Amino acid sequence: MSLIDYLARAGRLLVVTDFDGTLAGLTTEIYGVPVNADSIDALSRLAAMPSTHVAVLSGRHLEGLSRVCPLGPPVVMAGSHGSESAEHGIELSPEQAAVLERLDEALLFDAPLVHVERKPFQRVVHTARLAAEDQAAADAVLDAALLIDAPGATVNRGKNIVEFSVSDRTKGTWIAAEIERVQPDVALFIGDDTTDEDGFRALREGDVGVKVGEGETAATQRVADIPAVAELLTALAEARSSALGGS
Repeated sequence: MSLIDYLARAGRLLVVTDFDGTLAGLTTEIYGVPVNADSIDALSRLAAMPSTHVAVLSGRHLEGLSRVCPLGPPVVMAGSHGSESAEHGIELSPEQAAVLERLDEALLFDAPLVHVERKPFQRVVHTARLAAEDQAAADAVLDAALLIDAPGATVNRGKNIVEFSVSDRTKGTWIAAEIERVQPDVALFIGDDTTDEDGFRALREGDVGVKVGEGETAATQRVADIPAVAELLTALAEARSSALGGS
């Protein structure tokens, strides 16, 4: 049985996807990303089918995700790696707020093309614009960011970013909670970045993780790029519609 047939025939199916690098291209403009229309259409179709639950799980904060992702209910939207969502979100504590304030004071860089994004639970150093001109200089900024003392925060390096988070929620904890809520027969998670690895590791035996692009991964499947994600989701929407009798 092919992967598509296996997913399409699941009695109850949960589909979770990352956004940047999965449904949308990576650019130097945070809110100017090119969204793949075919992926959006396929996810919309899947979300309208019986016994099919769809979620977008992003490192973007929820308000920012809503600005760039055109999907809406019944698709579940989860931001800040799952810290912000109607289903499994959390509240920022005074202690966490104090850590973020200290990070605001520490994350100062003398580089005009470096941007520090302030999210509800994270501070993120972005160097994509600098990397477009000088990747070595961008890497040096990220290396310096990693050396900043940040008690109370976890630090992760991604694609031209370093993220400091005061939340203990990860894409893995969110996916585990959503699996518990939805009780799917099969869960599918698609992602491209290092933060998505937590999500892949949270999947159960029989679930499917799909890594987008190159690099080591805990995912069991891999596709080459964003157009390949669209092809997978489109094929899944077609096959599941047929499996459900054209619903």
